[in-house]
Amino acid sequence: MATMSSRYFSDVRSGNVFIGSTAAAGTALPISTGTAVTFGLWNTSTAYDAVLIDIDIGYTSGTIAIGEFGIANQYCGFAIATAAPLSTFTDGTPKNAYLGLGNASAMRFTPSAATLTAGGTAAKWLGGSNEIATASPGVSNMHYEFNGKLIVPPGQLVFLCGSVAQTGLFTASMTWAEVLRS
Repeated sequence: MATMSSRYFSDVRSGNVFIGSTAAAGTALPISTGTAVTFGLWNTSTAYDAVLIDIDIGYTSGTIAIGEFGIANQYCGFAIATAAPLSTFTDGTPKNAYLGLGNASAMRFTPSAATLTAGGTAAKWLGGSNEIATASPGVSNMHYEFNGKLIVPPGQLVFLCGSVAQTGLFTASMTWAEVLRS
């Protein structure tokens, strides 16, 4: 069989692409300026940048708030402390996209909970939105390709958010590549 020519094949085969996902029950998304992070990626490595590849969001259950999905960020440095920008962080384990092989991620990922001492800032609105407050015929899933438009340098935290806080629950998966800083 010939070598694949997929856009990410060499990065995946090198073991440098990772996927972080929520639990199947999903999570409620905060407003971009909120302090409760429920799905995020924190670059705690000084050697690597995280290059966001894509994000997938799907409605799971609950009452939907009308608004848009986005990515918010905040510089958090490298430590968790009461007076630090990041006071708590619940770690999840991202999967290497080279399933069963590859490297461990140099980043920290939360599929559920982290707490900022001050709110984040919207970095990028994704264009997908909830247009009605019922499950159907509103948005039921969304896929967004970053195409290199968002890089997470050391010390930065990025998280999935809404233009309004969501009480509905959403499943999500984020894919990123870890690229050695030059």
